[in-house]
Amino acid sequence: MATEQQYIVGGNGARTSASQVCTLVVNGNTTVKGQIVVPANSWLKSIAVETPVAITGTPASCNVNIGTTDGGTDIMAATAAGSQGHVAGTLTAAFDKILGLASLTTLYVQVVTAGGTSSAGTINVLVSYDPPSR
Repeated sequence: MATEQQYIVGGNGARTSASQVCTLVVNGNTTVKGQIVVPANSWLKSIAVETPVAITGTPASCNVNIGTTDGGTDIMAATAAGSQGHVAGTLTAAFDKILGLASLTTLYVQVVTAGGTSSAGTINVLVSYDPPSR
């Protein structure tokens, strides 16, 4: 006979939470790319963009994008990340948080910096999701 916890986790659709971080190091007015690999059939919960110290060189724009393809913006588009702080990423309306990762395992993360002088700094992108329980 299953314990109560086994019942809850095993057959009730319950999932444990997981998170991964992608660290993007800005060095000039460029595009910096990274990836986060999640298990297929995960449920996407949230994305947080963390800039511990403002990007130097006063860039005109410093935008983070996340997509299902390299350079894509179909999960999160043009989230400003040049200033110091915490930004809750806004997912695009068309992305399905439950079924969007059914067969997908790689999220492509990038920051595009433009208009500054010797822009530099670190941006951390934290992706939280619920992997399948089995």
